[in-house]
Amino acid sequence: MAPERPKGNGNAERVIRIMQAFAELPGDVHSLMAISEHTALDKAVIRRILATEVELGWVEQVGHGRYRLGSNAATSGMWAMARMYGHLDQHQILLDLQKCCGGMVLFYSLAPFGARRVCTDYAIGEHSFDDFGMRAVDMFTTGCFLRTGASGRALLAYVPDHLQETALAEAIPETAGPGALSSEAVRASLPGIRHAGYAIGRQECLTGWDSVAAPALWGETALGVVLLLKPHHDIATDITDYIEPVRRAASLITCAAAQGARPAA
Repeated sequence: MAPERPKGNGNAERVIRIMQAFAELPGDVHSLMAISEHTALDKAVIRRILATEVELGWVEQVGHGRYRLGSNAATSGMWAMARMYGHLDQHQILLDLQKCCGGMVLFYSLAPFGARRVCTDYAIGEHSFDDFGMRAVDMFTTGCFLRTGASGRALLAYVPDHLQETALAEAIPETAGPGALSSEAVRASLPGIRHAGYAIGRQECLTGWDSVAAPALWGETALGVVLLLKPHHDIATDITDYIEPVRRAASLITCAAAQGARPAA
């Protein structure tokens, strides 16, 4: 049942109601019927408005009578957030996440060559890698593969098909944890990562460590991935308790990048 709406019938109000429907309806692709039922607007009216929105890039048509928000809608939202959080920088965001959640926080980006990831920033509080039972080799062996770990898979979900196939053809690293996934399981996890906006790792890279990773996105491109690693003894209930703080940090990094990339007025 559609929620109660103001009774205004101006064109601007109709446009707003339609755009709100994309945010309020479950899923990301919606039919004319679903939008009509949600907004209490006639399908012919919705079709005319959506035709304009498609032309402007605010909405994409992905099939007969099926639509989703377009990149221009997301970009405008990110610009608005960037103005709010423009004083933040990436490293401070990682520091704040580590202070909030503990463990280790790392930022991985896609390597310029090959199906690899590289750690470009991190925050580990007052600790050293030795305190967590990690060695430098762990960062540059298991930690650089796209097919292993939550951060690897979160990046892999957004790379071109040929890079996915290159990564999936590789063997599981010898230093990986007991939770490392088979190539088939990695491949099967990618659509869910794109849909949910995060990946969960359970002892994939290191024995006794679980993780949450969320991509910082610009359109369909992953600028990088925020990774929270926590040892089992430091997790009160389950690693999934940390999904929202990690996703929020990734969103803030997206906003910070957007602010930096915007041309000066």
